[in-house]
Amino acid sequence: MIFIQSAQNDSSTNDILDWILYLDIHEKIQRQNDIASLEKVSIHINKDIHIKGSTINTIFDSDEISRRWYRRGTFSFNEIPLPKDYKASKISYPTQNYLRKEMDYILKLIDKNIVQYKNSINTFSDNNTNKIDNLIVASQTGLRIPETLITNEAEELLLFTQKHTKIITKAISSSNYELSLDDYKVNMYCGTEMINIKHLNHKQNIKTLFPSFYQQYIEKKYELRIFYLKGKFYPMAIFSQANEKTKIDFRNYDTERPNRCAPYQLPKEIEEKLHRLMQSIDMNCGSIDMIYTPEREYVFLEVNPVGQFQWLSRNCNYDIEREIALELLKEKT
Repeated sequence: MIFIQSAQNDSSTNDILDWILYLDIHEKIQRQNDIASLEKVSIHINKDIHIKGSTINTIFDSDEISRRWYRRGTFSFNEIPLPKDYKASKISYPTQNYLRKEMDYILKLIDKNIVQYKNSINTFSDNNTNKIDNLIVASQTGLRIPETLITNEAEELLLFTQKHTKIITKAISSSNYELSLDDYKVNMYCGTEMINIKHLNHKQNIKTLFPSFYQQYIEKKYELRIFYLKGKFYPMAIFSQANEKTKIDFRNYDTERPNRCAPYQLPKEIEEKLHRLMQSIDMNCGSIDMIYTPEREYVFLEVNPVGQFQWLSRNCNYDIEREIALELLKEKT
């Protein structure tokens, strides 16, 4: 059985399910969406590990799962389970916090062990990939990276701006986060922004705050989005420099005048270095961002384990959804 974890509104998952059913209508598939929480769970450990669980809509058994695609979401408990006649006020905050940690430990165990076959694609733990660590590993594999600084020291930032006339800042971990305001939840986005050097001319204008991410700005001829799947590359060139809105970052989308995108062929040397990087960070699928400079150099920026690939597949006629389906239909190894 193929076990798929995703978000309820992820259309790329729907496309891949269509391909699986088209290629093999008899294949057994189970999809777990991120909005469903675990109601029951049992984990038996002896020589092997056997996991059973259920949500309001699904029942799963690790003995029946031979392949897994982790797309998005995770297993979760909706709330701390308490006896019906027990008043929540009796549970102190430290106790609630302890119970949450216990549940988190169990959930991570399930995510890691629900399937252990080599032909599974991605894991929940890929979400915790460290972008800074990945930059270091990329450099160690021979890929060029932008010079990077993380600091809350005004003097260090000023020295950095003197060395690089153009610098950018962006989120250290995730560019998206959720903010609670009264009864509302607001989704926030922290994009890539150019630092205005004029604001840094005087040290007294800079306050020491939380450590932030600064990076040498690399001039672009075009940007590259590369989907990686178990040693295979699906690259796309994004001609973002023809539009002022997308020059700094193509993700500042212009829906009225979208960037031209085209299939691309990476040099074999760059493919080999990227493959070594993905092996080193133990990630078998992801979306890689790179820059191709006017000096004809390739510069690595980051890799996202759950990045969007639908638009890349359609712009370049790569049929990535079909390739993922074929990978999931392989017999367990």
